[in-house]
Amino acid sequence: MTQTTVRNIFVAGTVLFSVVFLILTYDTLKKMPQRTHEEGLTPEVVEGKRTWQKYNCNDCHTILGIGGYYAPDITKVATYRDHDWLERFLSDPHGVWAAERRMPNFHLTKTEIDNLVAFMTWVSHIDTNGWPKKPLMLAGAPEVTSTVKGEAPAAQGPRLFVLHGCQGCHMINGVGGKIGPDLTHEGTKHPDEAWQKAHLKDPRSVHTESAMPAFASLPEAELDALAEYLVTLK
Repeated sequence: MTQTTVRNIFVAGTVLFSVVFLILTYDTLKKMPQRTHEEGLTPEVVEGKRTWQKYNCNDCHTILGIGGYYAPDITKVATYRDHDWLERFLSDPHGVWAAERRMPNFHLTKTEIDNLVAFMTWVSHIDTNGWPKKPLMLAGAPEVTSTVKGEAPAAQGPRLFVLHGCQGCHMINGVGGKIGPDLTHEGTKHPDEAWQKAHLKDPRSVHTESAMPAFASLPEAELDALAEYLVTLK
């Protein structure tokens, strides 16, 4: 093979791969608005991003592959935590999730919280090719919507169990935490819905040594749905 032939092959290959690169780049840029839901990039989302930066949230949390690994990745958090839960958590982190490794309370304003939730919701809709995976304790949990109104209590129960962080401490059928009791057969142990509701409202009223936080602030309908769900666990 002559030097000229080698040079021609090299030039042809360079041109071919350059054309392929340009085509793929064009295709990516064309799809980007759809993958990022650009139409949802509202002023609230922009302000939420600024709030995220203001409080250095990336020091602990990862979002879209950027940030720390001390706290959970929140790229898809709005797909398994609803709007109300995120608002309550940002207002009082330890009151909603009483864990040993706790997020500090930044005493955010209502506007800052609304903007942060808008930002996280927008990010959760970005097409990231299925990454990151849903946390192990939430595996198999249903995707959330902004409301559970209109659903039957039987359908609400499993969803609310996930939304309010119950799986962080309790295991059901091998999925969840081990801080609290395994609830796989909770309905067999405590089949009374009234007992379950009282326990949710004030755990120490039925277990004086309980370390479980009280959920008395939940709406009555959600407490009823959770109690009805727990007694079905046989």
